[in-house]
This record gives sequence, C-alpha cells and structure tokens, in this order.
Amino acid sequence: MLEVNRNSNIEVMAYSEVTKVDGFVGNFKVHVTKKPRYVLPDVCNSCGACVDVCPIYIPNEFNFGFSPKKAIDILFPQAVPAVYTIEEENCVRCYACVNSCEVHAIDFAQEPEEVELDVGTIIVCPGWDMFESDRYGYGKYWNVINQIQLERILSASGPTEGHLLRVSDNKVPKKVLMINCVGARSEKEGEHTYCPGVCCLVTIKNAQLILSEYPDTEVIVSYRDIRTPGKNYEEYYRRAREKGIIFIKGMVGDIEEDPVTKNLICYLEDEGTGQNLEYEADMVVLSAVPYPSKGVDQIADLMKLERTPDGFLREFHNRLDPIRTKVPGVFIAGFAQAPKPVDMTVNQGKGAASAAATLLVQGKYEIELIRAQCNHEVCSLCGNCVEICPYNAVTIENDKVIVDEIACQGCGACSTVCKNNAMTLRYFRNIQYEAMIEGILQII
Repeated sequence: MLEVNRNSNIEVMAYSEVTKVDGFVGNFKVHVTKKPRYVLPDVCNSCGACVDVCPIYIPNEFNFGFSPKKAIDILFPQAVPAVYTIEEENCVRCYACVNSCEVHAIDFAQEPEEVELDVGTIIVCPGWDMFESDRYGYGKYWNVINQIQLERILSASGPTEGHLLRVSDNKVPKKVLMINCVGARSEKEGEHTYCPGVCCLVTIKNAQLILSEYPDTEVIVSYRDIRTPGKNYEEYYRRAREKGIIFIKGMVGDIEEDPVTKNLICYLEDEGTGQNLEYEADMVVLSAVPYPSKGVDQIADLMKLERTPDGFLREFHNRLDPIRTKVPGVFIAGFAQAPKPVDMTVNQGKGAASAAATLLVQGKYEIELIRAQCNHEVCSLCGNCVEICPYNAVTIENDKVIVDEIACQGCGACSTVCKNNAMTLRYFRNIQYEAMIEGILQII
C-alpha cells in the first residue's frame, strides 16, 4: 500500500464509500462519499499528541476487541494514509485533542464530501467476513477464537505483540486444538455448502507459527479432509506433520468449558481408530468458512451485477472468463469471485488490471449491433422482457420499453418471452429467418 500511495498516477481515497454508479464502459460516473475524519490529512504530521490526551477508550475493532484504543487514533497499523481519525460516535467533544495539536490539524467542522469520478473501467475487489455462530462455544467461551483472531494475536503489531496468550488469563496455552470446516461443506441452515480451499492452508500456517515460537505446545488439528491443492502446498502439509503437529481425521461433537480453569473439554472422534476421544485444550481455534462481506450486496445493486447462490459476484464464465462480468468494463478479482489462496488472488488481480488497461489503451469499445429492439406499436408493457433480461439492459420508462444497447448482449431472451412479438433482435427478425428457410427449401 505504501508503494501504491507513492505512485503519482494512483489516487487513494481511503475512508470513502461508493454511493452510486452510472454510465457504461468508457464513460462511468462514480459517486463517492468521503467521510469526515475531523483531522486534516495534509496538515497532520502523525505526532500522536492527540492520542495521549484523549480520555475515551474504546475496543479496538481491528484487534477484535482484544485491546483498547482511543476515540482518536490511526484506524490500523500501516494504514494508508497514516492519518488520525476521530470516531464521532464515541467522541465526547472535550476538545483536548484540539488544544494539544500544535499544527492545528483537527477540524470538527468537517462534513461528508461528495465526489464524482469519470472512469473508463472498474475493478471490483470487495472484502469478506468470517462465519460466526455459537457453535463450539464461539462468543461464549473466552478461549474459543477463530483463525483470523489468531492471526492478530500472532502479529507483531497485534494486541499481544505477537505472543500467543489466552484471552481469559494471558497465559501461554500448552494445548491448542484447531477445528477445520466450521460452517463449510454443510447443508445446515445458515452454513455454506462450498469448500473455500484456503482454510486448511491457514490452519497449517498458523499451527507452524505457534510451534516456531512455542515448540513445547501441543497442536492438534481436527479435520474432515485436508485439501492442499497447488504448487508446493502438499509439501507444506508434509512438513507440518514432520514438525509434530497432530492431524486427526474426525469432527468435534461438542465443547464444554471448565468454569474454574477456563479450559475446554472437547469431545471428538478419530475415524482412523474408530474411538471417541475426550481432549482438554487450553485454547480452541476455529477454521471457519469465509464468505462475501455485507458490502457485496450493495456493490451488486449499485453496479447491476449478478451474484451466485453462495453470495459471490458472478463472473462471465467461471472457467473460461473468471475476470469479466456481464457489465462491459467491469471486472472482478480475488474474493469477489470466490475464495482463493494468495497466489491465485494475485494472479487474478493482475489479470483484471491487464484486462482493464487493455480496454483503456485501445481508446474505443466496439460492439456488434445485434441488439434487442422494441416495436412500441404492439408492445403491451407486460414487463416480461425486463424480468428475464440477464444483463439488466431492458427497462420501462415513460410507458416505453427502453433497451440499453451498451448493456444488451443480444442473447435474445427477451424475444422468446414477448407475448406480442414486440421484442426482436436487430438482423435476426422472423421475416429474415423465414426467407432463409424458404431459400434453403428451394435449393433442396
């Protein structure tokens, strides 16, 4: 991000939200709301004096509430730009930060700023959320966490400065149980049927990180299937077993917490021996399924993008064209399309950037004029064409069916459901087909 921020051709609009997208390929109008930080980014020198005098402590969301922060602070380590932000809903307006700022960078008069951008192409890369439920005592027992929370704990900039400590008593756990496939590959309501393909790799990585610092810690992984597709990933899994990480094929049935020690009594099965095991762990880490973030719904509505049954943005073709969408000029990458490991995410990001740049360099976008058209004289405004159009190219405005010739891809779906034959494809009308058939029959 630092390198991106230093590039003169890239404008980073952090702490902003896209609110509206109009137009078409080569001529998109993107409306962005820049949220007020109440700190002037061009003036703030990130000295931190305001943080020292702020009296309000709030849970640090970036650290999942494991540590506190002030109501004025940098949102997360290595944020770009490294500018302090006041969280208005928690600020008591004591103005201690104003009095402490020597460069006068704090301005409580700031208001949201509306910006309109003219862009030719768009790449969508939304984030993702982690599956959460009270299964296995998550959210109920202190020492049941998920892999992303463990990532923050093991990070040098995390709440414990990279040291593995239990949430309940800040002691180093001696026995850690990791449970794979939580919320994944399941037909249960609220869970997900797909395999993300990344959870096993994250589990193996974090298990090895724990052993690298605490070699005496016992790490057990309960799994349904270990899936490590990709170059060198199977070798990575083999090295984890050689280092002493115990992998048990079988799922955990239930977990109970000891009210005194806060240890976790885990009941699991071992499919290899056919035995039911009882294991007392100091910490349990859930490898829960990642799924599209809540913002994906808003993005899909703004840009008229389709979504898959799993909630991801739908690509033009999931095998032959996983980058392009049905909207010309709009591309997707990373978790927008599906869960994937880092290498595949990087490759798809490069592919999306290349596709978008290629389109811009050409300077023009050519389309075939095989597009739907409406005969308004016989149209009954039934709306069937609007409902069936997979590209959202047909609308009804001022009692007329309007076809967006940029969005329309000439699939002909609207013509098949039109009761009055009002919708036809240019160059593919019935009279043309009839003439072709008659000509073929005469030749025969």
